[in-house]
Amino acid sequence: MSQHCCKEMEFHLQEGEVALLYLPKFREYGIQILDGGSSFQEIYYCPWCGKKLPSSLRDQWFNQIEALGHEWGDEDIPAKYLSSEWWREVA
Repeated sequence: MSQHCCKEMEFHLQEGEVALLYLPKFREYGIQILDGGSSFQEIYYCPWCGKKLPSSLRDQWFNQIEALGHEWGDEDIPAKYLSSEWWREVA
């Protein structure tokens, strides 16, 4: 079973040949802005199967980090918050 909405999405994310990305920490999908930076345009539907993608957890991530007394960029943020582990625990 695919981690993502369809086999095409899974394939393109693994191959890395299109400007598509997935940020597991925030559960976000997007299209990279090809300007050499890390910017991207979030997408809400799969470009291949049309399925609605899961909503971003970015705001919840920041809320939990702040509740733990951390800020963005702190070096001692617990490891589980650097991946999808933190939200998979409650999903």
